[in-house]
Amino acid sequence: MTSQSSAEQLLRESIARHRAGDHAAAEAGYRRYLADHPQSASALHFLGLLRTHQGRNGDAIPLMVKALELDPQYLDAWSNLGIAYYQEHDFERAEQCYRRAIGLNPDFVNAWANLGMALRAREANEEAAQAWKRALELSPRMRSVAIPFGQLLYRLNRLSEALDFYRWWHEVEPEDPIPAHMLAALGGGGRPERASDGYIRSTFDDFADSFDRSLEQLKYRAPELLCAAVRRSAGVADREDLMVLDLGCGTGLCGPLLRPLAGRLIGVDLSSKMLAKAAARGVYDQLNCSELTGWLATCRDAYDIAVAADVLCYFGELAGAFGRVRQVLAPGGCFACSLEALQDEGCSDPFVLKPHGRYQHARSYVETTLRVAGLQVVELSEAALRYERGEPVAGHLLIAAPAT
Repeated sequence: MTSQSSAEQLLRESIARHRAGDHAAAEAGYRRYLADHPQSASALHFLGLLRTHQGRNGDAIPLMVKALELDPQYLDAWSNLGIAYYQEHDFERAEQCYRRAIGLNPDFVNAWANLGMALRAREANEEAAQAWKRALELSPRMRSVAIPFGQLLYRLNRLSEALDFYRWWHEVEPEDPIPAHMLAALGGGGRPERASDGYIRSTFDDFADSFDRSLEQLKYRAPELLCAAVRRSAGVADREDLMVLDLGCGTGLCGPLLRPLAGRLIGVDLSSKMLAKAAARGVYDQLNCSELTGWLATCRDAYDIAVAADVLCYFGELAGAFGRVRQVLAPGGCFACSLEALQDEGCSDPFVLKPHGRYQHARSYVETTLRVAGLQVVELSEAALRYERGEPVAGHLLIAAPAT
């Protein structure tokens, strides 16, 4: 049996080890403390929190529940129990926990932020918007809330409110590339020729953890459609020795589809966090964290296939990107990309930046720009690339080859 002072010192040191990332030492300390103090709500909570940090949420939940049985006013335990339930996709219980935390402290900003996440997961979108609005009132620079809040306003078709929100966010954080880009997309600023590197990097670094799950919910099909078109149009069904380039590879959704064709498979993306997800797939020979046109400008290899799935929709002007791709294609090579289709018959612009932050391109502009870049169309078809707000997003599926 340790003295009270030495026991409390042990708990403090274990928490410090936990915060420093030394999970083994932290767990040993928590267990030593609990051996003498099994009814310690604090030690039970922190051991449960350690389990969430280890990805063992199922083990964390009973520890935190027991802590709250001992101390129902334990604010952080309610919040962290909500996170564990959320990670287990038990969104209803997560919501209940966050509401208990808010009941104990109505200004607990993290609980409001997490409540919004749980409500959005339950498709209670109006309530989620209200929760995030409150979080931003309490903490205007809470970027992790501002990003999904703006996206939700678009999803709810509250575009005038979204415009006001991005204008406010831009005033609060004038150097942040996300509100600057979205202001332009909603008509609140001049249209850039392409999304900035800062916008792309920030958006997809923040999106990396939920990217694949979100696209699955949107019935995203571009990788499958593009890779099927490559096999159909480029005559490569029996090849497995090709030099293959995945531009804007993101989390690597195209990688497993391209790998059977590739002797060497190279990926390029601006987001380091997306590339970490791509690396975990174990199918790429090399991954490069770089802006794609800059990387292409210095590339000295020749590729049999270059693919850009849902990446050039962040470019308005396509001439530079098409020209760079042409420079790295081997004789007889194939370039495949998807673009969002501009279908407004009354619009004479070659491309338009839409309220969701991506560009849509006119078919005639795509064809002309390819020709100028020294590429000829092999196949140019239309297909639904994904669904947004319940509606299909029309896209161009393009297969091109070096002009002869």
